[in-house]
Amino acid sequence: MSKRKALITGSAGFIAPYVINEFKNNGYDVIAVDKQEVQDKIDGVSYLRKDVRDITVSDLQGVDVIGHFAFLTNIPFSIQSPCATTDENIGMTVTLLKVATEAKIRRFLYPSTASLYGNNPLPWTEDMPGDPIEPYSFQKVATEILLKMWTKRYGLETATLRLFQVYAENPRQDGVISIFLRAKRAGRPITLTETAPGSKYKTARRDFIHLEDVARAFLAAAECKDLQEEGPAFNIATGIPTEIAVVAEIIGGDVQYIPRRNYEVECHQADLTKTQRVLNWEAKIEFVSWLKEYVSKKSEAKR
Repeated sequence: MSKRKALITGSAGFIAPYVINEFKNNGYDVIAVDKQEVQDKIDGVSYLRKDVRDITVSDLQGVDVIGHFAFLTNIPFSIQSPCATTDENIGMTVTLLKVATEAKIRRFLYPSTASLYGNNPLPWTEDMPGDPIEPYSFQKVATEILLKMWTKRYGLETATLRLFQVYAENPRQDGVISIFLRAKRAGRPITLTETAPGSKYKTARRDFIHLEDVARAFLAAAECKDLQEEGPAFNIATGIPTEIAVVAEIIGGDVQYIPRRNYEVECHQADLTKTQRVLNWEAKIEFVSWLKEYVSKKSEAKR
């Protein structure tokens, strides 16, 4: 029996390397694609430096599963550049779907975002209507609709994993952990965004999910024998929101509060019933314990 093969786009990004490693460690031959040079290559992985829109059927020869992580993800940038980011994100995805269909790929996996739930009541379930309040979340909602249509029209199996607040040991530079750590190192107060008047929480709450757990979820979606619907979406989270003020407290230092920004929702919290039932997946890493250990290691390294 030949080894299974996966192609993962966005390999120079934040999420894809964890997914690449998870697939490789579970017996897949992996082709990692990005138009940028990947600095920290994983042994045993084939790297292809190429724009996703230039991927050909021959590049997909023998590929069983595609994970598509090449996406412009910054919300403020999408607000500043709605046309350019929409053209890039949706256009690139439909181009890849067309080639994947021609190559007879079995399954196409896509990372979406919890921010598309907007002001829906908590906890969020996958059958709630999208309520995007900025272009990035709109682009994710539109791509989810595209995937579901593509499965019905062209027969390519697709699945969307709606990621909540992702984190890892090499945190994104625009993520809350990195921002708070930089402020502390520079001797500046940590900036916290206030919630709406009347809230019982002073700062927003987020459902943090480690990228090792995210990677396991994508593997589960790749290997699930019955997705139970055409183009399903699955919440990937812990179901337990953490107040951002707790993150600041663990990192330490002075804090200052700024007014709430109009594209932010006060709380993100996932319902995981569907994910557990269909994918047989649940998170293993608890965020607060992880963060305390991470900050402790950072402090020890400086001594």
